[in-house]
Amino acid sequence: MRRTLILPVLVLAGALLASCGKGSLTATSRQASAAHSGGPTSSPTPPASPPGDHTPSKQRAVAFAHAVNLTSADVPGFTATKKHDSSSGKEKQLERQMLRCAGLSGSAKAVVEESSKSFRLKHQIIDLGVSSEVAVQSSAAQAQKGLSAIRSGHVRGCFSRYLQQIFKGQQANGATAGPVTIQSGTPPAPGMNGSFGWRVTATFDVRGIKVPIYLDFLGFVDGPSEVTLLSSGLLQPFPAAVQQHLFTLLLSRARSHTL
Repeated sequence: MRRTLILPVLVLAGALLASCGKGSLTATSRQASAAHSGGPTSSPTPPASPPGDHTPSKQRAVAFAHAVNLTSADVPGFTATKKHDSSSGKEKQLERQMLRCAGLSGSAKAVVEESSKSFRLKHQIIDLGVSSEVAVQSSAAQAQKGLSAIRSGHVRGCFSRYLQQIFKGQQANGATAGPVTIQSGTPPAPGMNGSFGWRVTATFDVRGIKVPIYLDFLGFVDGPSEVTLLSSGLLQPFPAAVQQHLFTLLLSRARSHTL
């Protein structure tokens, strides 16, 4: 569980949580549909044969991350913003506790960890966010270790409890955090060495109205590289068709740029 993967969760969730208490949202949320389809795709993908284990140079790793990550041109209509690490001391303490719980504290440092900008679309009750992350590990074996961890039910439990504590500490505008659940799956990622999918659902009570927040992670491993698409939605999940298009785009770019 990389810190670059944790921080976007807080950025996305914090932005959505800030919207939860607004009067216009509270009024329109009564009209929002309570039924949502989706969740992580569960069609398994046979892993490709792993390439020879070698440590990519930092220069090649940076070039790979820049070539793969999302850009503004990939998400027309969305507004780009830079990500900021605004974690408090308490949040960083909880993060360390989560990593210890997951057995990931002291994990080897990646050669490169790069993220795209955060892209957000707000219109009336629509509030969507998306970004991507690329990490290049020192070896394919190290990347597989991370994939195995994020597929683990134990790690999901640690992360769920961590988010529950984070959200309780970020109460805003009268919003009270409810339960956090995580669904997992394996999205198709042909040609890659493995993939994972998470849907995190958190519910907030805003003056007696239940407001759901959806955070989706879709990722894959290719040799020493780990690529993740992160998307979010307030009241409704991020549109599945757009999510699939962006995930396929990341797959295509990763195939076209070798380390």
